[in-house]
Amino acid sequence: MGVAQADTKTRILDTAQELIQRRGLNAMSFQDLSDAVGIRKASVHHHFATKNDMVASLLVRYLENFDSAVDRVMSSRASGLNKLERYCNLFLETLQSGGQDKVCLCGMLIVEMASLDDPSVVLVRQFVRSNGRRIEAMLREGVEDGSIAIRGSVPGTARLLLAALEGSLLVARCEGGPKQLAENIAQLLTLLKKH
Repeated sequence: MGVAQADTKTRILDTAQELIQRRGLNAMSFQDLSDAVGIRKASVHHHFATKNDMVASLLVRYLENFDSAVDRVMSSRASGLNKLERYCNLFLETLQSGGQDKVCLCGMLIVEMASLDDPSVVLVRQFVRSNGRRIEAMLREGVEDGSIAIRGSVPGTARLLLAALEGSLLVARCEGGPKQLAENIAQLLTLLKKH
């Protein structure tokens, strides 16, 4: 693939991600992509035969980028609670970007799971499971370093925290914006902080 083709493919994926995070998968068409990127619809099909192919490519890229961001958080020398705060702020940064109407790509696709093909469903579930394990690791680290207190199970708390973040992001997008999401994150962290 030449540089121009790779650049076009990247522009298509970048645009698709923006549109899905703002509108949802079912509200985006290849025509929307071609209009936004400034190419013919046939050019979109040249890079991605189907919408499912494009979504799978987009998810692979998104998971790699999100995992890299979480790796940076987890490799820091901060306390477990501080790492968890930095992790939560990844969701806040998503909402703050652009027109303050974006949500987590996987969170949006969870809402539209019935529209996804099997490979994409597997990738969305991989995001959920991977992030659950990573939150669990941060919680355990916080318990060990004395910055976090858990009432109940660590795995259950990790699942609840991920659900709270994804849900809070959706609700804050609807009402309250980044300020509301920041307050929700602060409250979650207060509940976990060892007093």
